[in-house]
Amino acid sequence: MFRHLLALLAAAPIALAGASPAQSTGTDPARCAGLTASHVPQGTITSAAIADGYCEVQGTLRPATHFTIKLPVRGWTGQYVQQGCSGLCGAVPDLAYPLFGFDCAAAMARTLVVAADDTGHRGDFEGAEPATWGADPQARLEFGRTSEHRLRLASDRLMVAYYGRGPSYRYFDGCSTGGRQGLNLAQRYPTDFDGILAGAPANDLAALNLVQAWRVTSNTDARGRQILGPEKVPALHEAVVKKCGEVIQDPRQCGFQPLSLRCPAGVDKPACLTSAQVSAVVKIYRGPSGLFNGGMPYGSELGWIDEFVVRSGSPLNGSTAKLALNYFKYLGYPRVLPDSFTLPGVRFTQATLEQLNKMADVLYNATDPDLRAFRAHGGKLIVYHGWADPSIPPFSTVDYYRAVQRRGGANAYTRLYMIPAGYHCLFGPEPTGEPSEAGLPEFLQPLMDWVEKGEAPGVITVPTVDGKFTEVIRELDVAPFDALARVSVPPGGLNATR
Repeated sequence: MFRHLLALLAAAPIALAGASPAQSTGTDPARCAGLTASHVPQGTITSAAIADGYCEVQGTLRPATHFTIKLPVRGWTGQYVQQGCSGLCGAVPDLAYPLFGFDCAAAMARTLVVAADDTGHRGDFEGAEPATWGADPQARLEFGRTSEHRLRLASDRLMVAYYGRGPSYRYFDGCSTGGRQGLNLAQRYPTDFDGILAGAPANDLAALNLVQAWRVTSNTDARGRQILGPEKVPALHEAVVKKCGEVIQDPRQCGFQPLSLRCPAGVDKPACLTSAQVSAVVKIYRGPSGLFNGGMPYGSELGWIDEFVVRSGSPLNGSTAKLALNYFKYLGYPRVLPDSFTLPGVRFTQATLEQLNKMADVLYNATDPDLRAFRAHGGKLIVYHGWADPSIPPFSTVDYYRAVQRRGGANAYTRLYMIPAGYHCLFGPEPTGEPSEAGLPEFLQPLMDWVEKGEAPGVITVPTVDGKFTEVIRELDVAPFDALARVSVPPGGLNATR
């Protein structure tokens, strides 16, 4: 999705007005090409050539992590930005612009060094094909824990080789899996980066995949048939909006009850829900009790379509199901599960979560709130999440940040921004293809100003534009979020979290 969006943003008059990319000044191509002979830790450079104002270098970190680093041929600011990936990764992310650096002067002028990798395997990030690479323990380790640290080391070596010096400041910028990667770096490699931007982090990966399986099976009957179809979703969303507002500030404070939409006996129309559909929707909003704090947030309904509410067939064959099935079969357990395993076989118990966490706590999860080493390094962390995220429920991010705050001193080096009505990574509600809307806050520049100038970020303006990036749909001013603040939960609210 990000690859398509960044291509649109490159020509977007709203987001990028006034930007002028740096032009090549005819730097000796041989100097760039000579990087193919550079030594990088456990790696090989496969190509290096000047293109579009950059010395673009591609290489491989053994055994199979492919990466790209783009070094400006002139005007380098000394800043390095490493981009995270999404889903199951499997391809080097687009490096046209850093995510949510759309108003960052250095990003627009293309005077940042930028880099990214595929996390050690090739494959479809959405899980459309079997993640058979997960049978390789090294591939799991690289995807879950080590790829971004290793890329940082390789990038440092290449910057020294090209410029004669390393970076003055290092930043990591990622959303979804990239958000998890960012938190992993802050927790396990606290001196790697000076600033980390972590959006919609999939940092509690074992529990998240239980939630994915839960919402799929909650919308599937005993014969594998869909319960809630896409024709019912617009009416459901409209009812939620009528009850709680078009821009829901905090879904935990919404008291919508699906029962209010129940059809009369013997009636089944798009404007109402059958008893079976009411039960399914209640389960979807609540989530699996005790295993993950909260289910799908109020306001996220339009984003359910094409994820676990499918246009044809069964949710067991939808995009959410494919991602979850890949995790359970190829990544979640020490050994690959047999082909006979299906999501209806998942047991939503504490024992299942504990078993999954034996692997996830070592390789994938980034849930440790102890960031003292990152703070001691001088690191700054900005986390953000859309309140209407239909892919990764936002409540887990609130829980994690609450744990960070409880350790004390969080305001000195961290910020959390919860974006009302924001979908996954603020693009949506469609999970793939062309989004109907996109939130375009500027997070990268405030992070840089905090790291380099000591200017702590306050209120962030979040403009949301249409899918063509030509009209502003809404503009919100979002203050830093206090996860310790008490929440007033209305009677019957299904998003009430522990």
